[in-house]
Amino acid sequence: MIGRDSEFGELTALLDSARRGEGASVLVSGEAGIGKSLLASAAVETASSAGLGVLSCRGIRGAGAAGFEGLHELLLPLLDRVDALPPRQRTALEVAFGAEGEPADRLIAGLAALGLLEKATAASPIMVLVEDLHWLDRSTAEIVTFLASRMGDMPVLLVATTRVDPVYPDHRLHFGHHLPLAPLSEEDALNLIDGRAPAMTTQQRHRLVAYARGNPLALTEWSADPSWTEEPPPIERSRLPMGKRLEDSFLAEVALLPRATRRALLVAAAGEGASSHEVIRAARNLGLDRGDFAPAESFGLITLTGDTYRFRHPLVASAVYDNADSDARARVHAELAVVIDDAVRAVQHRAAAAVGWDENVARELEVLAVATGRRGARTEAAATWRRSVALTPVAAERARRTVMAAEAARQAGATADAAVLLAEAMPVVHDEGSLVQAARTELLIATTSTALQGRRGDELVELSRTLSDPADRLEILIWAAVRSYLRQDSSAEITRAVIDELGRPDLAVTEEQRVLQGIGLALISPADRITSAEKALSIFQGQVRDSDATLLNCLAFAVEDTDDLTEAVRVWTAEIDIFHRSARTSDETVAIAGRGTVHVTANEIAAGLADSEHALRLSSDLGMSVVGALAAANIARARAWRGEQELATSALETCTELSGLMPVARVEAVASWASAQMAANERRPDEALVHLLKSVEHPPIGIWAGGDLADVAVRVGRPEAVEGWLSMATTALASSDSDHLAMLVERSRALLTPGSAARDHFEQAIRRGERTTAHLDLARTRLFFGEWLRRDRRIMEARDHLAAALQVFEAHHAAPLARRTAQELRAAGGGERSQPAKSFDAGSVLTAQELHVARLAAEGYTNKQIADRVYLSHRTVGVHLYKAYAKLQISRRSQLASVLEGVLD
Repeated sequence: MIGRDSEFGELTALLDSARRGEGASVLVSGEAGIGKSLLASAAVETASSAGLGVLSCRGIRGAGAAGFEGLHELLLPLLDRVDALPPRQRTALEVAFGAEGEPADRLIAGLAALGLLEKATAASPIMVLVEDLHWLDRSTAEIVTFLASRMGDMPVLLVATTRVDPVYPDHRLHFGHHLPLAPLSEEDALNLIDGRAPAMTTQQRHRLVAYARGNPLALTEWSADPSWTEEPPPIERSRLPMGKRLEDSFLAEVALLPRATRRALLVAAAGEGASSHEVIRAARNLGLDRGDFAPAESFGLITLTGDTYRFRHPLVASAVYDNADSDARARVHAELAVVIDDAVRAVQHRAAAAVGWDENVARELEVLAVATGRRGARTEAAATWRRSVALTPVAAERARRTVMAAEAARQAGATADAAVLLAEAMPVVHDEGSLVQAARTELLIATTSTALQGRRGDELVELSRTLSDPADRLEILIWAAVRSYLRQDSSAEITRAVIDELGRPDLAVTEEQRVLQGIGLALISPADRITSAEKALSIFQGQVRDSDATLLNCLAFAVEDTDDLTEAVRVWTAEIDIFHRSARTSDETVAIAGRGTVHVTANEIAAGLADSEHALRLSSDLGMSVVGALAAANIARARAWRGEQELATSALETCTELSGLMPVARVEAVASWASAQMAANERRPDEALVHLLKSVEHPPIGIWAGGDLADVAVRVGRPEAVEGWLSMATTALASSDSDHLAMLVERSRALLTPGSAARDHFEQAIRRGERTTAHLDLARTRLFFGEWLRRDRRIMEARDHLAAALQVFEAHHAAPLARRTAQELRAAGGGERSQPAKSFDAGSVLTAQELHVARLAAEGYTNKQIADRVYLSHRTVGVHLYKAYAKLQISRRSQLASVLEGVLD
């Protein structure tokens, strides 16, 4: 390959590495005609010669309405291995390919594809080729990019080709290697012409090189064009993009063909991806026959490869199709719709043939959109809904379908598109079903992304009053409560209006409705509390809808607001199980992040860190920025407890990046708390106080963060800064009687109380703390008491409390507090403590993911079960266990339980 030795050498080097088990992914990019396919084909030939298996698929312009077509083409040779996958991954793949069942998040389908590749590599290393990634159906493209970032541990080289163009997605960040193809040098271009057109004069060759700008396809095509022996093309043509100039060149060649052949080429271009039998049948319906394709085949513009017509280059097809008039294209699509057997592609062609409004086709597209969504191809479902909207003549139906398009876009993760569609629909939506769905979609977007704020609580109250169905009114009012709770930005007047309307006794009739009403009231009404989380959870045991997931999360928030952290962890765990059984990975990720937050607040630092790391990884895979921001903020808090300042700083930077311009109040509060802990670690109490006061502004988090206020407020001489939190916490204690919160309140009072009266508060704080499992907060209380006792010259008593606190801090790796306690103990005459022999600590040598996998293995889960539970491939689970065994210095699975005992607090 002239001028591509370096790029080919890089691909062959990566192939050699893949043969040795060091997998990689590479994105080959460049303009049309630059040689991407030729380079990829050479790599495939080399791979095959070296004994590698080859899997491939390619994108086709305008195809992909049903989603996962490319994935099916890619994995078809491996589908006999599908039974070896973990159950949920197998089901996800089967549903994606058309089986009955609930669609899974794309993460599970991606893991299934990864698992099949891992199984296939047991026979031989593999090269995966994805041609024209920019045209691949989006659902498959998402899985390809998922795979591209996970090739490192497998004997697989994944090569994808794509065009460089702003209209196509930029996938470079997902690939380990990027191979941009530059134009050929002048020397290489001249060598290419020498091989193709040796009769050209030197002047003609240099003119062609200048005009072709180093594009190999242009050099190849135009060197065979006799017009280059005449005058050069007009100068203005050299300013056109290369793709357009090549298309024009191909059109000039097409123009030499008989009219019937040109029409036959249009049928093939419009039906690209259809079988040759279907293309010929459509051509016959247009008055053509098989022989009309022959001149194009003689020119080399089209070839019959297997059962499909293939154009010499995709630009030939696009040139033929784009330059045909709309009437000609519509007629061709109409005939293709008649002859194509596949129902999905037939509807797609009927839609392409439609001119103006067409309710019949719009209705067909709606059916297709629903079916496509059920297979998990949500991006394609959203696109199909939008096309249905464009063909819908009746305004009310158009509005309804626009709302459904917005919901499909939300499910596909295109929240910005969903917000735009909602804005289009809102002014013209009038039917109750669409009004409720629009509100539901709006809230789900507002709670998981920064794409929009959503309507205020009073606006939702007004909407509820326009609805005739009590169940719809109840749902909208619950959304109003949820919005008010999550944003924490409603005025007292708005909150009162939501409480009054939601609290009406005639609003909820059934037991289920009363439970839902109770969840909503518990979120915003201080007088209302969740009476039975168990009863509330029981109504969600069946199929979980998207809106149910939000309500479940709000149930957990409502339980958190009772200040019973143990019960909150139990509810979050129950929700994780519900979402896991329903294959709702996104919702499970939210619940894992929620549980991680409570774990850290409850002083279960290792468990909270494991959950938060897990949630951050999943949220990254699923594109859930708000959830990722919360997980990152909580990681920062856990790291700050341990004094891991650099890791905490990195986590906060991630949080800021993911939060965007409109951070959610809960995320801001957790991040502020983490910042306060980091400032306190570095002995900057004035800065810590500022962050804590900001955190306290969000009561669900601030009720706990405020327990840190008194220590720093006293240090900077601002004890009055604690008063607001102390009043809020005292009010909360009147209804919750939480021993943990009571300890924080009494400890704060002790720090604020002058003289000997502080002792009673310290002792009461310790008595309440001893009833909890909040070992770190209890140890910190002992530290503060020890400091007070030393200042009061009660040295022996101070030593006892300080020594007990130090033991806890060291056991939990709370290094900053351990240093402070050790210094205080020395000042109390405790002297240098003899360092006990350090016990082996699994939590300090394993990564969060290794620890998670090892813990599940210790509980008796098989590798397949672990893979399903933590969203990893079967092989990756095995790799994590192998590494864990080495780090833990054990050799058998049965040894894990004893080594990990107590590691997650």
